[in-house]
Amino acid sequence: MTKETGVRVVLDSLKLRQPMQAFACSSLVLSAALAANTAYADDAKTSPAPTEVAQADVADASDMGMAEVIVTGTRKVGMQASDSPAPVQVVGAETLKQSGAADVSNMISMQVPSFNVNQRGGDMASQTLTANLRNLSANHVLVLVNGKRRHITSNVGASSGEEAADLAFIPQDAIDHVEVLTDGAAAQYGSDAIAGVINIILKKDKSGGSAGVSYAGYKDGGGGTDTWTASAAFGNDKSYFDLSAEVQNQATVTRAQPYGPAVCVSNPTECQAYIDTGGPNSSALANYLANDSAMKYYPGGTSLNHVGDPPEVHRQMAFFNAGYDLDGLQFYSFGNYGKKTAQSIETYRRPSQDGGYTDPTTGEVTHKYAYGFNPYEASDEVDMSLAGGVKGDLAGWSWDAAAVYGKDYMDVYTLNSMNFTLWQETGASPSSFFDGRYKASQTTGTLDVSKNFSVGMAEPLTLAMGGEWRRDTYGIEPGEAASYYGSGASSFPGYNPAVNTGDYQRHSYAGYVDVILQPIEPWQIDIAGRYEHYSDFGSKTVGKLTTRYDFSPAFAIRGTASTGFRAPTLGEEYYSAVNVGPTSANPQLQPNSSGAASLGFGGGLKPELSTNFSLGLVLHPIERMTSTLDFYQIKIKDRVEIGSFAYSTGCVDDPTSPCPADTNGDGVNDSDYNQALGLALVQMGYLGGIDPATEGGSLDSTARANISVSLFNNALTTRTRGVDFVTTYSTLPSWGVIDWTAAANYNKNKVLHADSAPAALGGAVMFSDVTQKNLETDSPKYRFNLGMLTTIGKFSVNLKERIYGPQSTLQSVSSFPDSVVSQLKTYEGGNYYKRKIGVLALTDIEFSYKPITNLSVSLGADNVFNQYPDKLPKPIWDYYVNSYSTNTSRAYINNSPIGYFGARYYGKLTYTF
Repeated sequence: MTKETGVRVVLDSLKLRQPMQAFACSSLVLSAALAANTAYADDAKTSPAPTEVAQADVADASDMGMAEVIVTGTRKVGMQASDSPAPVQVVGAETLKQSGAADVSNMISMQVPSFNVNQRGGDMASQTLTANLRNLSANHVLVLVNGKRRHITSNVGASSGEEAADLAFIPQDAIDHVEVLTDGAAAQYGSDAIAGVINIILKKDKSGGSAGVSYAGYKDGGGGTDTWTASAAFGNDKSYFDLSAEVQNQATVTRAQPYGPAVCVSNPTECQAYIDTGGPNSSALANYLANDSAMKYYPGGTSLNHVGDPPEVHRQMAFFNAGYDLDGLQFYSFGNYGKKTAQSIETYRRPSQDGGYTDPTTGEVTHKYAYGFNPYEASDEVDMSLAGGVKGDLAGWSWDAAAVYGKDYMDVYTLNSMNFTLWQETGASPSSFFDGRYKASQTTGTLDVSKNFSVGMAEPLTLAMGGEWRRDTYGIEPGEAASYYGSGASSFPGYNPAVNTGDYQRHSYAGYVDVILQPIEPWQIDIAGRYEHYSDFGSKTVGKLTTRYDFSPAFAIRGTASTGFRAPTLGEEYYSAVNVGPTSANPQLQPNSSGAASLGFGGGLKPELSTNFSLGLVLHPIERMTSTLDFYQIKIKDRVEIGSFAYSTGCVDDPTSPCPADTNGDGVNDSDYNQALGLALVQMGYLGGIDPATEGGSLDSTARANISVSLFNNALTTRTRGVDFVTTYSTLPSWGVIDWTAAANYNKNKVLHADSAPAALGGAVMFSDVTQKNLETDSPKYRFNLGMLTTIGKFSVNLKERIYGPQSTLQSVSSFPDSVVSQLKTYEGGNYYKRKIGVLALTDIEFSYKPITNLSVSLGADNVFNQYPDKLPKPIWDYYVNSYSTNTSRAYINNSPIGYFGARYYGKLTYTF
């Protein structure tokens, strides 16, 4: 096969959507191939051989240097990325900034294909976005700063349980580089390191600094973000002190579509004609025309429902890193302080939805919001940490003793809202509510020692060992009484001290031993073992074997085998709340609560157990080129996921009225309400009777059309298989430098087993076959990055192609009439249709110019061709529009890692001194 044919096969397999994108990508790949051959040939003919420098797993050869020394994934001093027996990708500070990304998580995601950021989240989760490695949970990634464990956020993702370290509180100017270990490392670092480790290495400059400003916004409107950065360094030959600060203001962005009920009342004649046909949704629409015609006067026209729009965010943060050498004792400290306020718009509520206050004298019914209202969920968050330590040498042993404290707390509010119960009872209700406070902290003490021993092998044997003590806390403080009384604050009820609040803690201690040996020059072996004891679930021992054999300077093989574990976060163990929508309610129970016990659960959560295997190749085919290819498998037993039991669902003819849900997961609604689940809801005080329409219970009457009960559990065993590929190459033409990168990740998830629901639930299922399939397919099958950074004197151009593979979920068709279902391609006996996002190819470009040595000006665009994910299938969307459905607020399928916002343009100005 010729080179040109090979390039064409690659391009055809990508199925690029836009001709311009296909041109850009094909030009990039073809240029890379030709330039590599030309440059190599020219070097051989006319140029002196350049100094050969090894480089492996480096995502940015331009600013990191090809022989970068790493500290992640190994305890051997002086290990280079190119020599690592485990896969480590290194991303430098300058490369991190070469995009319009607003925070460090998204910056890393732009460079590392196996790392994806969730661009939206439900309820409060939208205000603390999480990221995952190798399509596992964000909880499966351990985040370190300068090699020390970083504390996690207090904001638990209610629908996912994700409660990871929030990288958005780390200023970009504080970072020297990032090391991403894509390998299981619980035996080296402890809990959480199942998918890998992200180690943020801070700057240790002794002089100089920088100041910068940038602005970014979306081509189709919204998302305007201004970022102000500054850093300064001070020191001498024995000390350093680096201080970085960042202020950011990020506006929301919407792509909302006309909201069906608002369209109805704005066109009453046409809407009444539809109602007269008796079509689906007719009774609800008749109610809207009779009682909610005033919604047409709500500001914003008919596009009222903006739920799912990213929040408005304001961040202020600072980070310091300091050290001092006192006669061989090296004292160090680092820490941060950050504040964030955020506000997310929630689902629109109709004027009559408050139930109305009836004047006892006149009988007149009044509503608090004449035109309806959009509630907001808001937060005021503080994140802080302080680390201190000292290291040195004693009798040939290197030692490092450190303590780290981290804390995060978030005050939660519901704004522009009301309490329906208070309004109906008294004719008065606050419009703003304090819902409560999330809080979490972590205190860690560590001691690490190591020594090299000459034992007659090719290299000295390294013995490393150490211990760790850690105390974790988590809690929810109650909100004001009006926030949880009765139905509570609409859209986000406050935390009730009798049910949802409390303070919790645990402590753990651990010890590890790590032996690194090199029996002969080309063969490295690393054996690690770790024992941990937790006060809340007992002890675990895990181990890891890593090895690498270099057959020649051009070819090496490496592999790992390890066991691991993850302790459930205290948030997963103790978070509880009632999540509500205009026609839905979801009580979320603590796994070890009496409510969970009434459903047949008990005993709380267990730790996740994992086994990891990897096998990889490291290639140096020509000078200045390195390729790595690593295959992996990760099996997780007792995986923590949120399990849900549907109880009621909106009826086909009237989505605002409750009908029995599909509790057995066969895609068809039950003929009656699940008795066991209904009794539990009654016993817990949420309902007055088995039928949700029965009076009584704390759930608001307008939120009973869709009721589900959820809790975190250990029901799943999963397997993840995939491959990581990274190639870097630099060409040195006479007029400048070109740095080429190609990086890819392919990932396949499989649910191997799902525990049955307790027998007490009478056949209800938590994880149906379809739910399990959706867990396997609801993330991109692959990621592929192609990059070319060209530097010519004062100018540079960074061109990148990011390609995201397809993802999909199956959704029930039970709520659609036969006329709609007949137009769809259905699955699983005709009970489901597919929501699919196809291959997405995004082109990014940045132009930079340095008019003077210290000043840099950059203009760029991410997703320059304005690509969006797929929309809902046309028959579904047309049905929603024609029946004036409440589901017309969002046309795009919204779970893509690129979001649904389109092209993002930005400009930056940076001055260094």
